[in-house]
Amino acid sequence: MKLTDLLKEIEDEQGGEQKDVRAQYDLAINPSSLKDALKALDNMDNYGIYAQNMRKPDVIKKVFGPSIPAQKAGAAWSDWNASSDEEKNIKILDIKNQHPEEWAITVEKYTPKYESWKAEDNEGNFEDWLKSLPGKSLPLEFYGKYGKNYFPMKTPENLKKYAGSMRKDIHYQVKDNLIIFPNNSTPFNPKSYLKKVLKTIMDNSGLEYDIIDVEADDTPGSTPIITKTEKSTVPPLSTTVDTADQADKLSKIFQNRLGEVPGAKYEVEAVGSGTDRKYKLVVTGITTDQRSKLQPLSFSFKQNLREENNFEMRRMLVIAGIIK
Repeated sequence: MKLTDLLKEIEDEQGGEQKDVRAQYDLAINPSSLKDALKALDNMDNYGIYAQNMRKPDVIKKVFGPSIPAQKAGAAWSDWNASSDEEKNIKILDIKNQHPEEWAITVEKYTPKYESWKAEDNEGNFEDWLKSLPGKSLPLEFYGKYGKNYFPMKTPENLKKYAGSMRKDIHYQVKDNLIIFPNNSTPFNPKSYLKKVLKTIMDNSGLEYDIIDVEADDTPGSTPIITKTEKSTVPPLSTTVDTADQADKLSKIFQNRLGEVPGAKYEVEAVGSGTDRKYKLVVTGITTDQRSKLQPLSFSFKQNLREENNFEMRRMLVIAGIIK
């Protein structure tokens, strides 16, 4: 007996109580203004880095890489170096989803290097370590031989995925005040990828909204069943340095970069005691995009501090006559 037949028997016997076993869920936008949200979805300017025009050869090359396989690795390095922090996040997510086995090997093989990076007082997860690397230093397992993981194959399906705005009744449906994106019709898969695209579009539109899960139902005129509201939270950005003056200096750099941000907090707290005491700058009350703008500044600031410390140490050794 097929699994679907068995489930139907159970449902018939128990009055439909097993419906949740087969339930599928789609993402939906619950906007403050349905009319304005539909306009936002039709405006390619709101798609940001997800907007592509596949009629332009340079865009095709950026998305799918050079046509000559031997040139793709170098192109991947250059693209990585030129990418913003958020663009790197998207590339990492894409590789994780499209090449899960290679991603698992990357994490397992390079976790020791990530741990060494953290031991140098760097803050962040494995992905943050990857983003701190120049393109040429990326693990081969991550971008793949000849850049095969970094650049997707140029297929009709991928041409659709990486180009154009989403359209009503093709990529999404409107029911009541919800804009629903069925899993089987969106060009942005998996759901985690689609969620990032929707957040980018709606954040750029300036509208208030919630991203929710609704139970998939193809019955015409049916009312969507809301199952979960997606609460968007932005984790604090933390940077640990040696002195309070360094933390204050970095705080000013962050504030100059973002300008006046209502609700943003820049707090310095002492960590440890005695000779092990350090100072952590914690930034909260900012958006995902603002956090992405600050994170590279944090990496750069700490790198400069290390270089200054190395220079000072060498100077002292020269003065002491230990080295020339």
